[in-house]
Amino acid sequence: MIITPIKPNLYAYANPNVAFEGNVAINITTENTAVSLAIQNNIEHIKKLKYQMIIVPGFTPRNITEPEGTNKQEIKRLGRAIKAMRKFGVPLIMVSGGNVRPPQTPNNEAYGMKQVLMSKFNLNEKQIALDPYARTSVTNMRNCGRFMLKHNLEKALIITSFGQNFYFGAQAISTYQSSSKKTLGYKVGKFRFLSLYKTSFIPSQEVFKRSNSPLDP
Repeated sequence: MIITPIKPNLYAYANPNVAFEGNVAINITTENTAVSLAIQNNIEHIKKLKYQMIIVPGFTPRNITEPEGTNKQEIKRLGRAIKAMRKFGVPLIMVSGGNVRPPQTPNNEAYGMKQVLMSKFNLNEKQIALDPYARTSVTNMRNCGRFMLKHNLEKALIITSFGQNFYFGAQAISTYQSSSKKTLGYKVGKFRFLSLYKTSFIPSQEVFKRSNSPLDP
């Protein structure tokens, strides 16, 4: 049987032109072809793992006024993710984040993190999935959930900073699920707080419902 990559339009609904690095639109088909094939070719092994993918959301300070590349906070998250990949034997990592701040920034969070994973941590494209569209913590997980489910992946490990990890994992007291319901109309999945920087994630089938966001539906 000939295996072909999962088409990005099955899991990424944004207009491709809204994600760019410099002045060049990010070609998500090109970016995710190798990892999509790797997942499908190794799915039986991957599905046996405790965590089948690690997710790292991007970060841009709210008060930023000038564009910046991948920042120290993101690099710390990536370093923690690499340690978790080794500890749990996870073969895949997904980076998520769009061109968020300041307005019209030429820097894409996810694309920049992918470059760091390859140049600093020696990962290859078969190990890295890209979501260059998400603009909030809610759509970080929704978009990654879409990719996971279309690739038959069921459980991921989120690696981030303490504040966002608390937001994801302590939903009895954080506002994450209320924000998800308000902006999307549903919960994006099940979360379990594990430690200061780790939360597990099981996506809901509802993630395929489109929102009315013009930049990231």
